[in-house]
Amino acid sequence: MSQLLTAALPPGVTRSQVNTPRGCFAALESDPSPAGKRGDVLLLPGLTGSKEDFAPLLPFLSQHGYRAVAVDGRGQYETAGSSDPAAYTPSELAADLLALTRALRSDSVHLVGHSYGGFVARQAVVQTSADPEVVQPWSSLTLLNSGPATPARSQSQRIQLLIEALPTMPKDVIWEFMTQKSATGAVDLMRDRWLRTCTQQLISAGRWMLNPPSALADLEQCDLPKLVLAGSPDEAWPVAEFEEMAARLEAPCVIIRHGGHSPSVHEPASTADALARFWNHSE
Repeated sequence: MSQLLTAALPPGVTRSQVNTPRGCFAALESDPSPAGKRGDVLLLPGLTGSKEDFAPLLPFLSQHGYRAVAVDGRGQYETAGSSDPAAYTPSELAADLLALTRALRSDSVHLVGHSYGGFVARQAVVQTSADPEVVQPWSSLTLLNSGPATPARSQSQRIQLLIEALPTMPKDVIWEFMTQKSATGAVDLMRDRWLRTCTQQLISAGRWMLNPPSALADLEQCDLPKLVLAGSPDEAWPVAEFEEMAARLEAPCVIIRHGGHSPSVHEPASTADALARFWNHSE
């Protein structure tokens, strides 16, 4: 489960919405001073997560000169969803991401996908690169604690149990099994997020993570600066898999010590520093 340490938003982070032709997406945003702006960042959360996972990170990105926008994807927390599985296919979610990027009205948008959000982000990059009628809208892609394929066996088993339980067991009952005492500072927010996230979104996202499309092979061919960034230790993917993926993508690999699966929460300053170094080098 995505972890939050507090429900309070950091200074300078505001709630907003991103309106697109494909719907309205709930967002958190942090802006730099106009004189120092270097670009925009669009951040996508993982399975069971939300935009709040990036809240500690956003002010640090703004300090580096970037307008940072974290969103709830379709069906996640405060963004409306659907009970139709067809709403959550890889191509549909990639189209959402393209619409969100265009709605930012920026010449430079860096894309960051956390865990499952990285699967969505790389699908969008591959799908867009394959369309000769679409100009590549992103300046870079960062896969944040988002491994090359199916997560480790223990994590995959948890996801499978979740997929099997959701259609038949009340979500508040599932929550009692999932709650971790270490998250008491934000437990009410996390419970509300869990209950408000669409069941079908969780099921579809879980199935995608257990059977990811072979986007990594296609991603190798995409001419776009890429970064593999991960907190350690991570129960979902071992560090060696992140390093191997980075080598395959000819991308730098940065490991954030003590960042765990959510370095945006546990080590936001170090995470922002690594991102800014990569973006500044890519310009």
